[in-house]
Amino acid sequence: MGQKSNSMLFKSLQRSRYKIFVLALLSCTILVTLYHGGSIPVNPAPTGHQHGLGWDSTSPDIFSSKAKPLPSVLVDKEIERGIYGGAGDKAHLGGFTELDLGGISPSVWSTMIRYVGVKSLVDLGCGKGVSTSWFLAHGVDATCAEGSHDAVTQSLLPPSKIVEHDFTRGPWWPDKTVDAVWCVEFSEHVQRQYIQNYATVFKKAAVVFVSHSNWGGWHHAEVHDDRWWILKYESFGLRYSQALTDLVRRKAKEDSGHQTPMDDKDGKPKKYTAEHVAYRMLVFLNPEVAGRAEHQHLFAEPGCYEKKGEMEWYSERGGLNYDCGGLTSQGKTNPKEKVEALPQAYMPLKLTREMDEEWELLIFGRTSDQAAQSRSQSAGGQSDDGV
Repeated sequence: MGQKSNSMLFKSLQRSRYKIFVLALLSCTILVTLYHGGSIPVNPAPTGHQHGLGWDSTSPDIFSSKAKPLPSVLVDKEIERGIYGGAGDKAHLGGFTELDLGGISPSVWSTMIRYVGVKSLVDLGCGKGVSTSWFLAHGVDATCAEGSHDAVTQSLLPPSKIVEHDFTRGPWWPDKTVDAVWCVEFSEHVQRQYIQNYATVFKKAAVVFVSHSNWGGWHHAEVHDDRWWILKYESFGLRYSQALTDLVRRKAKEDSGHQTPMDDKDGKPKKYTAEHVAYRMLVFLNPEVAGRAEHQHLFAEPGCYEKKGEMEWYSERGGLNYDCGGLTSQGKTNPKEKVEALPQAYMPLKLTREMDEEWELLIFGRTSDQAAQSRSQSAGGQSDDGV
């Protein structure tokens, strides 16, 4: 009888201890819940890397930290490069030429400003700064990022607009987000183990304009078709835009065959080809940046309807628009319009012929008008000699 009573007492004590343990655990849970604002955090995401390229511990936080440029390491042994620049650079750098007319497209650049609304930009793999200089001359806050020290020493740009960085040494990104990245004749030169190092630049931009190559060339380490690049860049969170890609390629084809102010060695006008842009450029959106308040001026198509017609970019609805509160295509105000004008910050930059001439003088040494006049005089002189 005594043994039975002792056994029951022991079991009772065990149940009491269990209840006390459960109550203590419950009390701790309630305290934790109150401390976290009424909800229990489950599998919280790692802090410090929410805005990098992934959730792993090696991804840089590109939105709250600054990148340190890492210039290329020069070599003593000279490398035979043929027509390509890069003296003193390592083999993976260089690859630029004196003037690549296949990557120049003023029609695309003006569309980027007038339609897309670009006001700030990083020119990634900018070489000597030919395209960067166009954007600067037309009022864009542009920065040139280049890995070749040889290209930087020959740059057309002021030093304050150049960042010298070799992406095989690590990532770099601009301090602030930008409206766009312009990246031509660059991606094919950077092998895939380093792509994540320049993807940080793309991730700081709202819209990315990037070309690729379909053939060989100096250090062409990644030659693929459109599909491969779309998959690769979308893996970083970018979204491919077929509409903008089609627009850019169509605009580039408008430049193809147009005369530049420069003549070849035979005295004949050199012509824009723009083939890198017309056939191999892809355009991506980055929602993480494009959705920010400071980039809401992008996509600057006028908003007030004027009349039936075809827009110069795209208009599936068959209508022409004008800027609300402004003048129609006839240079008149619309008395029926009751819509207020947009704030000036939402308006695209104004482009002028003087801006074009400033850039032409820098790149070609004369303007298109001066070239046309000179050619006309030469043609007249040849005709007189033949009479």
